[in-house]
Amino acid sequence: MLSSLVVFVFVFSLVILVHELGHYLAARRFGIKVLEFGVGYPPRIRTLAVRDGVEYTLNALPIGGFVRMLGEEDPSDPASFAAKGAWVRVRTLLAGSGMNLLLAVVLFIAAFMLGEQKISGQVLVDSVVPNSPAEQAGIQPGDLVIAVGAQTVSDTWELVTGLRDAAGREVSVTLLRDGVEQAVRVVPRLKPPAGEGAVGIAVRMAEGFEIITVHHPPGEAIALGMQEAWNVLGETVSGFARMLRVGFSPGEIAGPVGILQIGGVVAQTGLVNLMHFVGLLSLNLLVINLLPLPPLDGGRIAFVLLEKLRGGRRFAPQHEGMVHFVGMLVLLGFTVVVSYFDIVRIFGGGTAVP
Repeated sequence: MLSSLVVFVFVFSLVILVHELGHYLAARRFGIKVLEFGVGYPPRIRTLAVRDGVEYTLNALPIGGFVRMLGEEDPSDPASFAAKGAWVRVRTLLAGSGMNLLLAVVLFIAAFMLGEQKISGQVLVDSVVPNSPAEQAGIQPGDLVIAVGAQTVSDTWELVTGLRDAAGREVSVTLLRDGVEQAVRVVPRLKPPAGEGAVGIAVRMAEGFEIITVHHPPGEAIALGMQEAWNVLGETVSGFARMLRVGFSPGEIAGPVGILQIGGVVAQTGLVNLMHFVGLLSLNLLVINLLPLPPLDGGRIAFVLLEKLRGGRRFAPQHEGMVHFVGMLVLLGFTVVVSYFDIVRIFGGGTAVP
């Protein structure tokens, strides 16, 4: 448990500090007065340094950090954030997510150079849920899944993502049964019952699978890292869009406690997998933070865009501040609820949703 907590603190701190560094660098670039760059969250332990009017502080809660800029809602001072033009504010707000993207790309590139771990083998159907799309399509326990659509399947993750991407539409699943190849048609469910998956099968790797480590040269690793970031970003956006379209419950997603559990498990599998996990988390933060919800950066950008639509007329600072404050309370409340379901799931013997 202690090792999982250490991994959680490291991972969250890295991802959030890089995000805040983006805001800090953009603010300094655009002449916005930065009052404080904090490592961790208050209460403050000590001031590490004061340079160019910026306090660099160490704080008691060892997760992440923050940047405090002058006048984030009040434009009365010309050096304040709120006094700058609309596009300067938008670019400053986007800089945090931009740094998260850069972090993910760098980590993916490094992971491909250090050694990409690939599972190579066959995926075995362990069981089929009665009356599920899989049973209706004729899938049976003992079948080997070798392809979803035109995509060859060599591990369980490829099967899960292939079925998820085809959710709501018919797709061909190629099976190997008693040495004979055959194809069935199945429609993965957009919102399956809890624990059943998109088509209602439980799978595992068949005996004889191999874990292969592939080292890529720098040029190839750069291309693969950028492609991986693009793919993960697309999957993350699609996942959020799917949740908004079909709905979700707090028990279906992982909060801080779930991430703590997952991070601890991933860390035990090696540095490369941990780097990949941090990259995934960084891209998830990128997407979440750009949602148009207060107090996220996306919510602040929404206020700037609304201001432009109003012909440059600003919202009253106290009104905008109140909206962000209420949004923070709602966000904290949602985090508590999700964490409760994480705890129930973990102590109930389950695994957090990745």
